[in-house]
Formats: sequence, structure tokens, C-alpha cells
Amino acid sequence: MKDVLKEISDKLDKLGSVDEAIAMAIELENEGREYYMEKASGMSSETVMGLYIFLADEEKKHAEYLRQYREQKKAPVVEFSYPDFKASFTKEFSGKELGEISILLAALRFEHKSEYFYTELARRTDDEEQKAFFENVAAAERGHYRIIDELLEAATEFRMQT
Repeated sequence: MKDVLKEISDKLDKLGSVDEAIAMAIELENEGREYYMEKASGMSSETVMGLYIFLADEEKKHAEYLRQYREQKKAPVVEFSYPDFKASFTKEFSGKELGEISILLAALRFEHKSEYFYTELARRTDDEEQKAFFENVAAAERGHYRIIDELLEAATEFRMQT
């Protein structure tokens, strides 16, 4: 089995500068946004669609933070609010539950890899401002991971018939 976290470390080892790392990060954020938008367009549930659109918008925000940082050489404030999607999932998932769960699992992996990527960037820099910026982006990715994990828990927990 391929160790994707090692793969990320190996890629980071080959980069020559923080600017190259930021370019790679922008590319990853854009890929994530495209993935979430594609999945949102195929959802019949408005709640699930809303989750993917939220995540796509977050990826777009992250790419913009990275662009600002690259251009201004000053870390922008990374904002993340933790919306409560779980309450929207009080009903069962649609009849396409396995497909929806598969998409959530893929999203969970993507967010985990993204968090690791930014954590590694923070770990590899001696610049305190860069470190704080990358740690803040990693924390936002961790928040996305937490949202998806809660939805997976809600979707897969045992339900007693009453």
C-alpha cells in the first residue's frame, strides 16, 4: 500500500524554495476545489451538496491566502468557522448512501493529506511568520477533516428502530 504522507514528504524534500512549495500548495487547493465542485454537482441531497460547496469554497479561500502570502511576503489572517452540518444530517442519507460515504472517505483522505502538507511546511521553516501561517492553514484543514469525520460517524452509526 502506498504511503501518501511519505509521498508528500518526498515531494517537499525535492522542492527548492518556499515559493515552489506555495505553488504546489495552490495547485493542491485548486484540485481539491475541482473535486468538491464535481461531487457537489452529482448530489441529490441539498445538505450533502451544501457540504461539498462549503469545502470547495474553503479550498478557494486557501488558494487565495497562499497567493496573497506569495505576492506580499506577509501572512494573511487565516479564518475558519466551524459550521454545524451534523444537524442537517439528522435524516438518513439518500438511497445512494454507499456512494455518498465513499465520497466522504475520499474527502477525508484529501483533508488529512492537506493538513499533513501544511504541517510539514511549518515544520521545515525557520521563519516564525511562515511557521504560524502554515500552522493556521493546517488547523483549517483539520477543521474540514473534523466536519467530514462527524458526518461519517453520523452516517455509519448503529440506528435502533423505535
